[in-house]
This record gives sequence, structure tokens and C-alpha cells, in this order.
Amino acid sequence: MDTPHFGDSKPAAQPEDTARLLAEKDRTIARLQKKLEKYEAIFQGLSDGVLLIDKKLSECNREACQIWRCEKEDIIGFFPSDFAPLFQPDGENSYEMAQKKVSEALRGNIQKFEWKDIRRDGMMIDTQVVLNRIEVDGKGYVLATFKDITDLKVKENEKQALLHMMEKIIEDRTRALQEYNESLNEEIARRKRTERHLEHAYMELEHIFDTSGDGILVLDSDRNIVRTNLAFAQLVEKSADDILGKKCFDIFPCRHKCTDHCIIQEIVVGSSKTDFEKEFVSVSGERKSCLVKAAALRGEKGEVLGIVKNYKDLTSYKRWVDMLQESEEFHRITLESIWDAIFLTTDEGRIVFVSCNVDSIFGYDADEIAAFESIFDLVGSRFYSPHDLQTAQELNNLEVEITDKHGRKRVLIANVKRAALRSGTTLIAFRDITERKDAEKRAKVEYEQLVQAGKMVSLGILVSGVAHEINNPNNSIILNVPLLSRMWYDARVILDQYMEDNGDFLLGNLRYSFARERVPHLFSGVMSSSKRIKHIVQDLKNYARQGSTVLNEVIDINGVLKAAALLLDNQLQKATDRLEIGYGFGIPHFRGNFQKIEQVVINVLQNACEALDERSKAIRIRTGFDTRLEQVWLEVADEGQGIQPDDLPHVTDPFYTTKRACGGTGLGLSISSRIMQEHGGELTIQSRRGEGTTVTLTFPARHEGDAAL
Repeated sequence: MDTPHFGDSKPAAQPEDTARLLAEKDRTIARLQKKLEKYEAIFQGLSDGVLLIDKKLSECNREACQIWRCEKEDIIGFFPSDFAPLFQPDGENSYEMAQKKVSEALRGNIQKFEWKDIRRDGMMIDTQVVLNRIEVDGKGYVLATFKDITDLKVKENEKQALLHMMEKIIEDRTRALQEYNESLNEEIARRKRTERHLEHAYMELEHIFDTSGDGILVLDSDRNIVRTNLAFAQLVEKSADDILGKKCFDIFPCRHKCTDHCIIQEIVVGSSKTDFEKEFVSVSGERKSCLVKAAALRGEKGEVLGIVKNYKDLTSYKRWVDMLQESEEFHRITLESIWDAIFLTTDEGRIVFVSCNVDSIFGYDADEIAAFESIFDLVGSRFYSPHDLQTAQELNNLEVEITDKHGRKRVLIANVKRAALRSGTTLIAFRDITERKDAEKRAKVEYEQLVQAGKMVSLGILVSGVAHEINNPNNSIILNVPLLSRMWYDARVILDQYMEDNGDFLLGNLRYSFARERVPHLFSGVMSSSKRIKHIVQDLKNYARQGSTVLNEVIDINGVLKAAALLLDNQLQKATDRLEIGYGFGIPHFRGNFQKIEQVVINVLQNACEALDERSKAIRIRTGFDTRLEQVWLEVADEGQGIQPDDLPHVTDPFYTTKRACGGTGLGLSISSRIMQEHGGELTIQSRRGEGTTVTLTFPARHEGDAAL
């Protein structure tokens, strides 16, 4: 054993202690290393993915890599939302939701939730996540464990779908069972009602059998009478006791008693029912006629159990028929002798009778009239009011206009009266007054034309007087304006010198420098306006004067248009801001009466102005010559309201107007059309409602060498 040295500062055994301490440390490290390896094996062997979160993902196990289909280095340094879609199924932003969950876990609140992830191969998966707080060396971390539950979710959805399908099947089966029970209950109730109805029907048949006005017999298969009613007993003038038990032919004589031609035998052999008419002499000696009907009573197998015979007394009926036939013949002859067409209808207007002379008014024969469902289809829905007829019981002198079978317009006058007839309730008589109405209309037209001619004569006298009164002051203006203009030019030399010496000055509240240039234009404008007044007055006098009836003037269509446009200039300017006038070149002349043609053009232009409802719509006027047809034409097109299709065929009829409320007489186009016919020309109108109207005037052109008319 070595002796220690007392002079040493440290014990001699210190190296051994150090080695021992180091060995102890190594053993501790080895134990810790094994422990670490064990925990590492546990960490890596977990079936759930494990993540350590410190702001970013700082650690993960193999299962986490397996779930996300990536390597560890693809996870470390990222955030959980980097492995998720932008939004979760509830619509919340994945990053914001992850931050919120991690923050709550760091506060010590365990977070459990489901999460949508996206694997590195792009597949969307469902995961279940649990977040816990752990501390390492006094620092807080979030330990996240998660597992793939995609298959579980699919199976859960399939399970829910299967469960829903089973619930639906059970619900449908339950509903079907309930419906079956309800239908069964309804069937039971229906059968009970049927039994009650059958009982009630049997009682009714009993009552009908006993109270029927027709005689009824019930026979067995051997033709013995087993039942009868009071009506049959009265028909054969015997009591019921004398009838029951007898053969039918003993009570009601029949010449086919027991032969194969017996009506009963026919029923037994195969007929189900039959009927015939028979006359007989009653006990009292009265000759009677009756209709006999017989029907077989059969069992379930079709065997004949008995016969039911019905005897209807026709004696009174036949007498009435003879009387009605005689009455009908009398009324038929009466109806054929009158001019009126007679109808009998129901309350709804359905035609049940029409007199034979209906074709003379409507053009249809009686069979063709039957094709009309009601009188209103024949003469119009406004013929008469059923309510008014019900109140007054009779409506007289109703005027109605119709179109007959051949397309001719007819005016009828009708009388409608309530009638208490079995087949109809309303009697209607029509009389044709077309010729009388035409005569009245012609008389009215002639009267209106006389009135219009009188107005035109008065207008001509008035225009001549007014023209004279206007021409006097207007001539004074025309004579004096040139004198005033010359005076102004003479005075302007002095005024120019004054302005040069003293500068600009006021003259009539105008600066002289402005008036010096403006006043000559004023004189020129006054002179032009005065001449225009003179031309308008002259055109008015020409338009209003009594024109010649001889159509021998050589007429230029452009000249007529210019004269008419000048007369209506003010009206045209007020009606539209888009007036377009196109004068054709090289148009030949034609023969006629200038004044009358001017009247036609004025009428057409006035109608165009009145058709416009706003100034932005246009009026276009053109003239030209059709070389193929050798016709001079004038066309006036407006963008106005147009004419209704129903009104268009009648606009040239006398007194037909759509402007009666605003003073229209209906004579303008009628007179214009007649004037065009006098000149061998034509007035045509094309119009569409809401789009406008185009009126065209055409005249035969004049050739050189044509004789005067």
C-alpha cells in the first residue's frame, strides 16, 4: 500500500474519483439514452399521428408522415393549416381556425375537433384532432394527436343512408297500411250506404209501381199474372182481383195467344226486351190505343223467371198529336207567308226553331242555321241583354248589323219577346231594313254635302273679304319698306362719321356698331314676311274660289304640293320637327282641276299632322313618276298612331271618322276619294297600328298631243 505524501495539495486518489464520476455519468447517460430510445420507439410506434407545435411544427412521428403521405422534412417548419384546404366545411378560414385552436390549447383548454386535411397526393381526408398543452424545461408546447377517420366517415355516411332508407321503407309500408285500412273502412261504409240505398230504392220502386200512370203487369214464366197496379186495372176497366191469376191474353186480348209469334215467347227464346203498339176496344166499348213494352226477368244463370209488361195509354196523346199536326201546318203556312225571319231560342240563346224563309235575310237555310251554337253567334254578342229582356219581358226595334252568308252587309230590326214554350223561352223576329237604311244614309250624305257646299261658299266670301283687308296694310308695308331701307343707308354715312369722331353710341337701345350690321337684315326680313303674307292670301283666295268643274287644266304635281305646303306651313311646323319634302325631277304633267287636287293634298297633309302625338315623329312627302305604269304619284307618310285594321276599309266611307270627338266629320277622305276617281286616279292607304300611315295619290300622266277634256 502506498504511503500518501503529506505535502500534496490534493488527495492522491482524485483521478480515481474523477474516473468514477465520469463512469457514473456515462451510466446515467446510457440509461437516459435507453429511456430516450424507448420513448422514441413508443413515439414512432403510435397508431395516431403526433405533432409538436411551437408556433410551427417542430416534431412529428412516422404515422403523421404516413397520414399526410410526405417526409418529415416536408412537415417540420410548417403550420397545420398548410396541410388543409383554404376553408373548412363550416366555411371558416383554416389558418384562422388553427390559430384559435392552438391558442386555446396553450391556455390549458384541451381541444377536440374534426378537421379537413389535404394529403401531399392531393386527396382530401377527414381527421380527428386532440390538442394538449405540455411543458418542456418550463416552456409550453402544444402536443397534437390526430388520426385518419375518412373511412369511418364514409362508413358512417353509408350507415346513415342505410338507416334513412330503412326508415323510408318503414314509413312507406306504414303509410300503405294506413291507406289500406282507410280504403277498407271506406269500402265497409260504401257497402252500408249501398244497402241503405237499395232498401230506399226498393221502397221507391214499390211506390212507383203502385202510383205509376202506366199500366204494369208482372207475369211468371207460364204467362200467369202475379202482380198488377191500379193504372192497368183502370186501362182494362177491371178490378185487380179479376186480373190476378189470369193469363195476360185473357185480360188483354192478343191474336197471337199461344203461337210462336207471341211477344212473351220471343222474350223467353232470347230477346231481352221488345215493344209494340196495339189498339183494343175496352169493356165500355171505347176504342183505345196503347204502347206495350215487355222485358224479361232473368236469374243469375240467364234463365227467364218472369216477364214485366208496361202498357202506356196513347189514346189522348194521339188525339193531341192530330191536333198539333193540324196546328203546325197552319203555322207553317203562316210563317211562309210573312217577310220576317222567326227564331225560337232558349234562355242561353241556343236556337231550337227557325222559320223556313230565313235564307232570304241571312243567306243560310234552316239546316245551316243549326250549325250556329246560339243566336249570338249568328248576329253578334251585343244583340241584346238577357238581363234587360228578363226585366222588360219584351224588347222592340233593336237595330243590328250583320254579314250574311255571301258577305253582304245587312241592317236588321228585331223584336225579342219572352215565350212560355216547352222547347224555347225566347221568340225573335228579324226584318231586313237594309234598303231603307241605305236610302236614309244617301239622303244624309246628300244633305251633309249641301251643308258643306254652303260652308265652302261662305268660306270663299269670308276669305275674299279678309284677303282684301289684309292686302291693304300689307301693300303699305311692301311700298314703304324699300323707302325706309334707302333712308337708313343714307343716314348711315352720317352715323358712321359720328361714331368715328365720338366713339360707339346707343341707337334705339342698341349699340350702333351692332345696329349698323343688323338693321339691313331687319328690313330684308320684314320685306320677305310681307311678300309671304301676300302669297298666302293669294293661295287662300285661289283655294276658296269657286273652281271650274272642267278637268282640262295642265297640272304640275310639284306645283300643287308647294301651294298646299305653303297654306299649311304653320300647321306642319307645329306638328313635327322632322318634315321632309322631296320633289321629283322630270315628272310629266297631267290634266285635271288644280283646285280640287290641291284640296285632296291639303286633306291628306292635315290628317298626317293630326296623326302625330309628338313633334319628334316625322312626316315625309315625296313626288315621282312610275314609268312602267305611266303614273304620276304623290306619297305622304307619317309616323303617327296608325289606323285600326277594322277601321281601315271604311276610312273613305262618307261620315266615317275616328276623330268625331275632336270635330271630325268623316267627309275629308270621302270627298278626296271621289275627286281622285273623277281624275281617273286612285287614293290608296296603307297603315299599321302604332307604326304610321302612308297615303299615295296616283294620276295618269298627260302625253303630248292629248286632247283637252
